[in-house]
Amino acid sequence: MRSKDISLQIIKQLEDVLSCLNVTQYTKPLAVFNGSSLGQHVRHTVEFFQCLIEGLESGIVDYDARKRDMQIENDLAYTLTCLNNISAQIFEISDAQKLMLIATYYDEIIPEMVISNVQRELVYLIEHSIHHFALVRIGIQENFPGVSLPYSFGVAYSTIKYRESVSA
Repeated sequence: MRSKDISLQIIKQLEDVLSCLNVTQYTKPLAVFNGSSLGQHVRHTVEFFQCLIEGLESGIVDYDARKRDMQIENDLAYTLTCLNNISAQIFEISDAQKLMLIATYYDEIIPEMVISNVQRELVYLIEHSIHHFALVRIGIQENFPGVSLPYSFGVAYSTIKYRESVSA
């Protein structure tokens, strides 16, 4: 399942970038984020994966019911452990077509339940992660120019392919 492999690559990208940061850089409130930190963006991304993993058992994924675990946004070592656990659990996924219900809330208290499957949700999390990686990239480039980032970090796969076709 390609979306499983790409999800694992995305998580590895994040682990590699986080390994280049120190705790101060990770937790510092940044003006470019209106006072949010890199850790807060990472926590958001990590918790979306955690919601999917929880939904593998229950059959219901509720991205709005994130735990908002402050340890993820403040403790770099803990975050890396969480990412390692997520990777192990994604690696174990065997049924990409397993149906799931996605709880969506708009103005309602009772969620609308949307039918999806594991593979579709992995695709969603890939795109969602890349979006947040783009924000993390901006935060790092604006505040920590000594941190080197991979060319593809925070860049959509379609954008990379387009850029390669234009330069060819």
